[in-house]
Amino acid sequence: MEYLSRNLKILKQEKAFHYHPMCSRLDLTHLSFADYLLLFVRGDATSVALLHHRFNIFSAASGLKANLAKSSIYYGGFSLEVKQIQQKLGYSQGSLHFRYLGIPLDTKKLSVMQ
Repeated sequence: MEYLSRNLKILKQEKAFHYHPMCSRLDLTHLSFADYLLLFVRGDATSVALLHHRFNIFSAASGLKANLAKSSIYYGGFSLEVKQIQQKLGYSQGSLHFRYLGIPLDTKKLSVMQ
């Protein structure tokens, strides 16, 4: 995972790459824990392709690949371009509000109760 992290940090130097709007201040492209990997990117074709290319480099070096049956793509602000990206990558569409390590993830701010 350290290799993946270093590989994704290279994206910062790519002028065509855009962070997810909520992740740009932190230079955040991913979170990983045990068997889970969350990748974050703005939903434009170029940024997604750059991120996916970096992940494929990691996969080729490590032999670790995404299981398409267990992987999903999540997005907000639906656009035709995002739907085309999803079809090209082969991931199914997941729906937000879901829990990750017991914490609810959603596009809205979490309440104290959550």
